[in-house]
Amino acid sequence: MRKSIQSKRTKFTVSTYMKEALDYEIVLFKEKKMFITIKKYNKTSGSFTIINRQGQKIDYINDGYYVVEITPLNENYNIRFYVDNNKRLIDYYIDITLENKIINNIPCYVDLYLDIVHYPDDDSFAFCDEDELKDALDKKLISKKDYLFAYEIGNKLLKELLNHKNKYINIDVIKYINQYFK
Repeated sequence: MRKSIQSKRTKFTVSTYMKEALDYEIVLFKEKKMFITIKKYNKTSGSFTIINRQGQKIDYINDGYYVVEITPLNENYNIRFYVDNNKRLIDYYIDITLENKIINNIPCYVDLYLDIVHYPDDDSFAFCDEDELKDALDKKLISKKDYLFAYEIGNKLLKELLNHKNKYINIDVIKYINQYFK
């Protein structure tokens, strides 16, 4: 059963999943036991906007914006940081993964459907897409073991985030953007 999820849900960090992206640049490098992928969106067809809990619209992707992905090789998650065109951190989002790996020298991860969202207004966190995880289990795209594993990793990660103990969340992604994009 793991083969079917890997073929369907393997995501390469050098790809963009933003349909709004028309032109973008990518920088990819390995540091310690993680890969860092920086995407600069030079031209978009329009902004990718999220409405926060206060009803405000916040652009996450637009012309000149960045996405920095941290893919730790020894963990089961991938973190995506969103940065605006003034190089200010907007927010971040975490995909729980079955595994993180390298294929043809490109980092990728097997997405396990469960995500963690961050709410910057009060620095809180919540699971997202639990319905997708349950649906994947019901459709036998994942095993019960993988379903439970997603929650095991997610709960461990939530605890780390709430206690400010996750070393990858505190990475200075702006430093990396400045290093590669002047």
